Amino acid sequence: MSKALARKRALRDLARRLELEPSVVHSGKLHEALTHDSYAAERHARDGCANERLEFLGDAVLGVVVAHALFDEHPGQPEGKLSRMRAALVSRAALAETARRLDLGKFVLLGRGEAAAGGAQRPSILAAAFEAVVGALYLTAGLDAARSFVARHHLAHAGTSELLDPKTALQEYVQAKYKKAPHYAMTAQSGPAHARTFSVAVSVGGAQLGSGEGATKKQAEAAAAREALTALRRGRT
Repeated sequence: MSKALARKRALRDLARRLELEPSVVHSGKLHEALTHDSYAAERHARDGCANERLEFLGDAVLGVVVAHALFDEHPGQPEGKLSRMRAALVSRAALAETARRLDLGKFVLLGRGEAAAGGAQRPSILAAAFEAVVGALYLTAGLDAARSFVARHHLAHAGTSELLDPKTALQEYVQAKYKKAPHYAMTAQSGPAHARTFSVAVSVGGAQLGSGEGATKKQAEAAAAREALTALRRGRT
């Protein structure tokens, strides 16, 4: 069996498992959504063969779908809390966890170097793949199909309290398991003074559990806590 045929069959099986519209496979958009730019670059592929554009589109679709769901499900909540909930639900850590649960890393085509470095489990690549799949579904089947997919495979599995306050959730988890408190340390900061990006790592007993980035130290710590919770619950630490 040729690699192209094997790839098509694998994506058809994936679409069936995730209950995706067949058009997302037939159009080639699912293949594109699960093709990293490192793979396309190695093969000198034309622009549009990697998933960056679909990731861009999927990010926007996710924002609309998640905002609409929160608006409907939390009547009376103020704008500030809804914004925090939306930010948590579309964060890299949250999207990467959904991508892991759906086993998308198995289907992402990576360049040799990226694959050797464990790119199939890298949160940024997994989150981008999920966004790209949402974008591909929106293009080929419309907003309702994308909304259904996100609701079924992402929103239905998200713990709102943990997403809203991941630092407290992590504190409670590690104190119960290790009888210690998590420690946060800033590892880097970049960008101009008016647009800083902070990087933070969180550890327990000297062992790093997660890392995160944000426009403020507080946001970076929250992102690190979410990643740590994901790792702990998947038994990787």
